[in-house]
Order: sequence, then C-alpha cells, then structure tokens
Amino acid sequence: MILINQLIAQNVRDFFLAPGSRSTPLAIALARHPEVRIHRHFDERGLGFYAAGFGLGKEAPAALVVTSGTAVGNLTPAIMEAHHASIPLIILTADRPQELREVSANQTTDQCKMFQNFVRWQCEIDLSMPLEAIRSRAAQAVFRAKFPHPGPVHINCPFREPLYENALSPPALQTPISLETSSPSTGSPKNLPSRGICIVGRLPNRSDINAVLQFAHRLKWPVFADLLSNARIHPSDELIKHYDWLFWNLPPRPDCVVHFGERPTSKRLMEWLTASPPKSYIHVSPHSHWVDPSALITERMFANIPSAADCFTNTPDEHWLSSWTTRDQIPPIDALFTETSAINTIAKLPLDEWAIFLANSMPIREADWFLFPQKCQGFFANRGLSGIDGNIATICGLTLGLKAPVIGILGDMTTLHDLNSLALLKNAAEPIILIVSNNNGCGIFSHLSVAPDPDFETLFGFPHGLTFEHAAQMFHLAYASVDTIESLDTALRTALQAKKSCLIEMKTCRTQNHAHHKKMKLCCTS
Repeated sequence: MILINQLIAQNVRDFFLAPGSRSTPLAIALARHPEVRIHRHFDERGLGFYAAGFGLGKEAPAALVVTSGTAVGNLTPAIMEAHHASIPLIILTADRPQELREVSANQTTDQCKMFQNFVRWQCEIDLSMPLEAIRSRAAQAVFRAKFPHPGPVHINCPFREPLYENALSPPALQTPISLETSSPSTGSPKNLPSRGICIVGRLPNRSDINAVLQFAHRLKWPVFADLLSNARIHPSDELIKHYDWLFWNLPPRPDCVVHFGERPTSKRLMEWLTASPPKSYIHVSPHSHWVDPSALITERMFANIPSAADCFTNTPDEHWLSSWTTRDQIPPIDALFTETSAINTIAKLPLDEWAIFLANSMPIREADWFLFPQKCQGFFANRGLSGIDGNIATICGLTLGLKAPVIGILGDMTTLHDLNSLALLKNAAEPIILIVSNNNGCGIFSHLSVAPDPDFETLFGFPHGLTFEHAAQMFHLAYASVDTIESLDTALRTALQAKKSCLIEMKTCRTQNHAHHKKMKLCCTS
C-alpha cells in the first residue's frame, strides 16, 4: 500500500497493530513488506501505550495502525500522554468512506480531527489521491512527528470495499524525501548542479533576502522572486522579472530548484515545474509547516535561511544564467485603460516612502506580473488563506505597525467586503491611498474556462452596478474617479503630494483586461 511504503522509505520500521476489518489494506501492506517489524496487541488502549513506550525509548516515531470506530477512541489516553511528554508517534486510523458518514452506518463516526488538541499535525489520505501527494504527506507526517517539537501526528485513512483487493494495489516508488534539521557546516558545503533556479517566497525576516540574493549571485542562478519576497526592490543581476510570462515560450529546464520561504503567488510557475519535475527540489525554511502543494519536494531543510544559503555551492555556468536574462522581456502593454496599464503606471511613480499592499484575486497577480518600482518600503498582502475579507482593516493595521504610509490596491468585491473599515482611514496612523479597481464584479473568474458560458455573469461575474463615491463621502475621505491612464497618474501624484488618506476609484473593464492578457500570451508564444 502506497502510504505504508512511503513511511518505510522515510525510515519508519516499527508498526504497532491491533486486529480489525477496515484496516485490512494497511495490515496486508505491513505483512508484505520485508523491512517492517510488526508489534501486536489485541487491546487498542494498551497498544497505544505500547507504541508510546517504544517512542520514549527510541526517540523516533513508531506507527500505530487500528481499525475504525471505538478502536480509534481507545487510543486517546496514549496520544494525550505522547502530546504532553513530547513522544514522536504516527497514528494511522482506518475509516469508512465519506459517503457512509452521518447516515447511521455501522462502526462509523467522525474520526477527522478527533485528536486535534493533542497532535502536532493531522490529515486524511485516501487511495484516490495522486501518488506524489501521498508521498509528500507521508514525509510531512514523519517531519512533524519529529520537528520542531516531537509529538503525535494523525493520518485518517478512509477505505472503500472490497478491502482485500484494495490492499493488493501496486506499491509506490520508495524514494524518501530527505529531512534535514539544520544547514550543513561550512566545512562540508552542499554541492548543487550548475543549472538551477532560485525561487523566493515571503521570508520569515525581510533581511533574509540579502543572503538569498548572494546565494544566487554566487551560483549564477536565475532568481524567480515572488512579489512578497521583496527581492525586486533590491538590485540584482540574477533577478528574472517576467518569469511568469516566459513559461509560454518553452524556456530551458533546470536540474535543481532551491525554494526559500513561503509558496509563490505564481500558479504558472508551479504548473511549469510539475509538467517536468526537476531531479532535486529543496525547500528551505525555519518554519515547521510544509510548503509543497505541487508535491515536488525532494528535500526539506528545517534551517535558518541565511546560514543555509551560505552553505550551498556549485560550479557556475554563465551560459545558464544568460539563457534566462536574454529572454526576460514581455510584449508592450496596451494603451487601453486596464488593470495591467494601471499597475504599470503605479510602478513609474516615486514610491520611496510608501509601502504597497495588494489585495487578493487580480491585484496580487497583476502586481506580481508587472509591478517593479525602483524603490518602496516593501510589498504586503493577506496570503495566508488569500481571502478578500478584512483587507482595508489590514492596511490600517499595517500602517500602525510599519510606521509608513501605504498604497492599497484592491478590487471592487474586496472593497465591498470591508466597506465599514473605511472608518479607520480617517484616523490612520499614516496616510493611506486606496486604489479600487471597479470592473463591476469578480474579474478573476474571467480567466477561467467557464467564462464563455451563457450563465457566467449570473453565477460567477456578480455584476453589482455600484460605485464608491458616496462611500468615500460617508467616511469623509477625499475621492477621485479615473478612467484613463493620464487621469490615474494625475490623481496619484496629487495624493502622494498631499499625503492624506483618500480613495481613488478606477473604472475598468474586466473582459478588456482579460483580452489584453490573452494577446500578451499569444505574443509570448509566437
């Protein structure tokens, strides 16, 4: 069974097993593997403490395997003990499939998050998931059981009948994901290939970017810097500004990726890498959470970013870097008044004293593609869950904590979701310029394949027919409405000079902006 094989690849060898029917696929997989050591007990409560005792002595995680229902509940005392005693432990609970839950099916209860107050991490894995996703989660389970604070993790496994036939499915490739807890010492540098790329997401500390850029300069690797990494406001010959647009034109493939920090905004980047995965994908972060939505990671370094970056080395290939820098350009941006041209206009302004906050949906994407000011105080966004709620309030808090004025670029739906927080702008700690792109609905959905559907506007577009002039008046904010590049430029320069909070409403057309993106894509691929 795929999950068992990958846990074994991650060096879990001792499995503690109780009898049961629903856990048949797990039990058969254990019996078939020559490297497994099975420890049995007929009582799940005792089995849990049996495994906890092993982890206490070994200081390494064992895995518990039980069937569904009360068998799972009987593990609770041992899991509580493992939680408080910091004992590494992996709990594998078999379960009924989702369609049998909450319909009075026999031996079926809600097992998801049953131990949520007492585990370091939890997830659900079923046989329908891609092999690489299962592999990634198995490695994450071992990682979370050990670092940074040892303890139990829970994997719930729903199985459909026939259980025995499912148990005989072919095994996954037993390729472990390397889990390093610190960077190599300077005496033993980590050698990397010549042809690699450096991906930079948002970093734990903004000062970490210097070490990352020095790493890329030393290895002569192109840098794909997410907007929120703030790398693009630092001079760098390795920075590839328009990498997101280069993927349409079949760029050269890397042998290795080193990814620092959080996940990038770019969906195209991850799709490009997934289409032909590199031999090595190393993720470096001092945070314990797993950043692998595309299941590409081959090595996870739980380390301080500057010290890890300093330990990588290679034999540089000057031609590799130039194969990217010579391609780093995009077709001219249309003179039409679109979100794209607006972002391009903002980038040309003197923003040295200002920070920039990007709302989710299209603003963060447009800015990631086109916003390259010569200097600013940094880029910020709510990308934890990428919601469109609370963005105006977040901007007001950002000015307070950052002690700098902020330009906020928002969509109309995001603004409507937090309209009452305009009350905070009048007394904001620093000036706030809200730039609201009003394209009368959900512009991001125009990029989906469902856009030509006759019911698109009703189901996805949500046209509202509202403007924000009266909202600005209600909250005593200066207001400007713009519908050309020239009027936007004038309004922004006036606001920057006045240094007072205001709302600038851009009247744009979402279909026009989408058409421009399609035109640019065609130019990139021609």
